[in-house]
Amino acid sequence: MISAIQSDLRAGLRSFRGRPFYPLVSLAILTLGLSVAITVFTYFNGFSQTFPGVAADHVVRVFGVADDNPYENVSYLDFTDYATGASAGFEGVAAVQPFFAASVRRETMTEVAFLTAVSGNFFSLLRVELALGRGITPADDRPGADPTAVISYAWWKRSFNGDPSVLGQLLYLNYRPFTIVGVASPKFLGTTSNFRPDVWIPIAPFRDRYVSWAAQAENRDRPLVPVYARLRDGVSRAQGEVELRTLAAGLDAAYPRLDGPRGVRLDPATWIDPRTRVAEMPTVRLMLLAAGGLLLLVCANVANLLLAVSTGRQRELAMRSALGASPARLVRLVLTENVMLSALAGAIALVLAAPASARLGSYFARPSVWGANVPRETSLDMRVVAFALAVSLLTGLAAGLLPAIRASGRRLMSLLRADAVGSGRTPRRIGNRRIPAVHDVLVASQAALAIVLLVVAGLVLRTLSSAQSIDPGFSYDRLVASYISTSSTSIQPADRDRFFRDLARQLADESWVRAATVADNAPLSPLGATRLRPEGQRDPVALTATRVIPGFFETLGIGVVQGRGFTAADTASTPDVAVVNEAFARRFFSGQSALGRRIWWPAASGGAERAFEIVGVVRDAKAQDFIAAPEPVVYFSYPQHTYPSGSALLVSTTIDPAAAVPRLHSWLRRREPHLAIVNALPYTDVVRGFLYTQRMNAELFSTLACLALVLATVGIFSVVSLGVGRRTREIGIRMAIGAGRADIRRLIIGWALVPVLVGVGVGLAGSFAVTGLVRSLLYGVRPTDPLTMAAGTAVLLAASLLAAYLPTRRATTVNPVTALRSD
Repeated sequence: MISAIQSDLRAGLRSFRGRPFYPLVSLAILTLGLSVAITVFTYFNGFSQTFPGVAADHVVRVFGVADDNPYENVSYLDFTDYATGASAGFEGVAAVQPFFAASVRRETMTEVAFLTAVSGNFFSLLRVELALGRGITPADDRPGADPTAVISYAWWKRSFNGDPSVLGQLLYLNYRPFTIVGVASPKFLGTTSNFRPDVWIPIAPFRDRYVSWAAQAENRDRPLVPVYARLRDGVSRAQGEVELRTLAAGLDAAYPRLDGPRGVRLDPATWIDPRTRVAEMPTVRLMLLAAGGLLLLVCANVANLLLAVSTGRQRELAMRSALGASPARLVRLVLTENVMLSALAGAIALVLAAPASARLGSYFARPSVWGANVPRETSLDMRVVAFALAVSLLTGLAAGLLPAIRASGRRLMSLLRADAVGSGRTPRRIGNRRIPAVHDVLVASQAALAIVLLVVAGLVLRTLSSAQSIDPGFSYDRLVASYISTSSTSIQPADRDRFFRDLARQLADESWVRAATVADNAPLSPLGATRLRPEGQRDPVALTATRVIPGFFETLGIGVVQGRGFTAADTASTPDVAVVNEAFARRFFSGQSALGRRIWWPAASGGAERAFEIVGVVRDAKAQDFIAAPEPVVYFSYPQHTYPSGSALLVSTTIDPAAAVPRLHSWLRRREPHLAIVNALPYTDVVRGFLYTQRMNAELFSTLACLALVLATVGIFSVVSLGVGRRTREIGIRMAIGAGRADIRRLIIGWALVPVLVGVGVGLAGSFAVTGLVRSLLYGVRPTDPLTMAAGTAVLLAASLLAAYLPTRRATTVNPVTALRSD
């Protein structure tokens, strides 16, 4: 058997050398199709990958379950009870709190480090790999313990030049010393794909420094921390859930929650949050469907090419049959050749999938005023390799099936005799109706799949165009933003109002600055909801609220619709005032003026409410989401509130914002060397980051559509070329009896376009069928948009005409006498 396979492999190689054109074209087509399929599968597989640099076996994520959210974090107090009580089925339970920043003071300047707080057993429970030193231990996570820190490998290289003597050094985070006890391995990048910590510290000193977080940690109704656990050997997730649910029932009895009984679920610990997977699943489903459709298109195209090859090999195959080769041997020979092609294409596609996956991951690097620009990283693990191998072999078998069946037919000798007398194959008929040939069916299939992909690509391109034209309600074309913190400076909390207002005023005096302002958070930042009670409401409502200094609305170009904005007179010594947007006024005071109404801010610990008079209504501006409709927003005067150490700095420039970023950075460094600058970037980058889904969809589906169009065009070209070759004698006869070249061209092009038109009809029907999947990806365009469907159809028909015209034109230039002698 092995020798027979080796013989088939050698025969396949000889065949490729004898006819290199079609195999090379087939290889290129297979490589493109498999590259797309493997890249999409790698993207999909990323949702189930564990975070790197840990021993992930038996590690699970513990979620709370609410009626409207099956993937809640866990309150910190509930976590401590789970960690204490869960012992039968668990080796341990650990908590982690990512997404914080701290200033790191050096001798001459201050930089910013992104940090994550972890429970003391985090490093040992997850068995985090370390490059130097040790991890954080339970002894480090106790009140009064000396603060310790583990730093990331990348930060160690970047800020400490990879110095091994870093162990034992003091690291000043927000002016507080931490002793560096370890350096994580280069593999360990944290527990979430969209955040790269520079430092890990224990939760105990983190609570001391971040008092607002510490207050939330005392609230059992606040889902606060991601929680991970390691199951004991032999314990299933279902058994672990039963144990935690028993503990949760006890907590319900002792500490009832406002939102109802506690739910618990265990899921595999993955680097990409399952909530992200749920949000992206509509896109993923369509991506998988499109990649599968493209792969079918590839199979149809390669099958067409190989059928063309097999037509030219009829004499060879007939000779093999005459010499005793069985039909099974001929099938094996043809399939072996095709599997060789597909295996080689799969190997090349696997290599190409790595940069293609990195390209997809780059879209998830969403620049923001607060935070780093982090792409999503996926790895080519064994599941991807196995998928590549399986899909390559299946593609080869599928594409080679029709040629193999044809090669095994008993009519090879009759076909050879028919070829000897120059007779083309007569179309088969049922009654007066012609039965479509295999080539026709394949062309129609290619056209149908191409139409679907072209329509989807057109829809997502129009979605991107619509999204890019959204008016966020504020001017951002010339806007530069930064988040700065005074935590490592000598500026006292009582002096922060004067510092930030002076900073904005002095910055506005620069020649390259039109205006500058300060807010506690920049627009399009993740603002936490604030519970406020508008006049006329009995209970507080969760609303978006932000504090700004006077001049904020003018700097951002947010127009005042009624009343006034904030002025320098709105200070801590004057009556409390607020400004609301139009969405707020419509929701709570529909049909009435909001001016003079009040908003109450409930005091902490049951104190008296604080009343704010509404003195102005401003135009709606996007506060958190660039795509969604503007939500109700309440603006407060910053000077009437306590300033935190950090605030957002917004600068309207007179020059190119990209050129203004380094100027702003240098100016801030000169103004206060120990000011922590979290980030500085043009606001156009922020907006662009919000459109990452639309940009990714536009590029991906446009690429798929272009590939589908090329494949369909190549398929039509090959079929028409093959048909023209078969009908050369017929063409010669028609021309000899008086048919003009234009008549011949119309005849052949009409014959070639019939299956294309059938495919277009099927494809348009398929486009309507996938509207449910496409709808969730669109903005500002309907999934059945007639203009997009007409454009997709026109593009395919134009390409089909070109593909059919080229071989037809060549055929009609042949001398009729030569054509008659060709057979």
